[in-house]
Amino acid sequence: MKKTLVAIAAIAAATGAMAQSTVTLSGSVSYGQATSVANAVSYGGWKGDRNVLNIGVNEDLGEGRTAAVLLQTRFNTATGGVNTGYVRSDTGLAAGTTFEQTKLTLADKSLGEVSVGRFTNAMGVAPLHPFEDSAQSTAPHNAVNGRLSGQTQYTSPSFMGLQAWALNAQASANAYMASGDGGGYAKALNLATTGNEKNFGAYGFNYANGPVFAQALAYNDLVGVRATKIGASYDLGANLYGVKLFANQFNQKNDMIFGASTTVAATTGVTTASGAYTSMQAHKATELAATMPYGNFTFMAGRLTTDRSITAANPNADKVTKTAWGTTYALSKRTSLQYYASSTTNAGYAATLNAAGFAPGRSQWAGVQHSF
Repeated sequence: MKKTLVAIAAIAAATGAMAQSTVTLSGSVSYGQATSVANAVSYGGWKGDRNVLNIGVNEDLGEGRTAAVLLQTRFNTATGGVNTGYVRSDTGLAAGTTFEQTKLTLADKSLGEVSVGRFTNAMGVAPLHPFEDSAQSTAPHNAVNGRLSGQTQYTSPSFMGLQAWALNAQASANAYMASGDGGGYAKALNLATTGNEKNFGAYGFNYANGPVFAQALAYNDLVGVRATKIGASYDLGANLYGVKLFANQFNQKNDMIFGASTTVAATTGVTTASGAYTSMQAHKATELAATMPYGNFTFMAGRLTTDRSITAANPNADKVTKTAWGTTYALSKRTSLQYYASSTTNAGYAATLNAAGFAPGRSQWAGVQHSF
């Protein structure tokens, strides 16, 4: 009997050691009214990743190693259908994706972690911008490259708050800019037809220590544009009303120029002096922002300015100024009322170019969000 009990205890212990996998279901749902810079009114969520269903799996492999999977699907709260604002990055088909994110990660506490698939990468998850949606964001440059297909990303272990990371994305998996037009691309543009299609490569460093977070990065994108970005946030703490400050500078090193093809002409619409088509001229964009809690409210404001024109057609006229403001009111830990708005001026910048991020005018969204 004693031997039997010992055997049962041993089996139970072994089973417990092996059963280290967890599955989680999470997401968020938002619904409200949006008004675009063209005064068009629509109903539904504020932005794509505010209406999501996440399936997460985490397995403890032992000896400090883990495996994890993230699957994320996005939907339209007004219709219950698939979010048709996204296109499949390799085919350009609207609503052609089953999952907007498909991430597989292998991690070792001593060696770091490697993630592959389509997922929001190290640039996209950095907590540097209180306004995330390109319509209200004071940093719309970050939208287009924050999530790509065919990615491989390495993130090092943290050493005294410092982490290094590197990222690659295959050009063949990103012929269509499915993640948005925040960098000046158009969703209808097939990069494979322009002769400019290149693999995406980026590297950077994150620093997190107490109230400070900072990130510095550099990348070569899918059409050969080189850019750098440096940003930081600082939490002043309760003694200074809980104010959190944000500062970022994006520096696009060279013009975004495509060959003069019919497809490109139709989607960019700006011609340089040399006759090639371009959608964004080299420039620097500086963003300053702040958030402040007050009771159940959180107030936020931000401002972005560029140092020069961002279109080659009007080299002296199109400096962008974008101001955003907003507030949230927490009804509970999971449910909040939200309002976001922005106003953009840029001396007649063409609305057909990067309309979601830099088109002139005012946009806003007001609604409710619940997370689970």
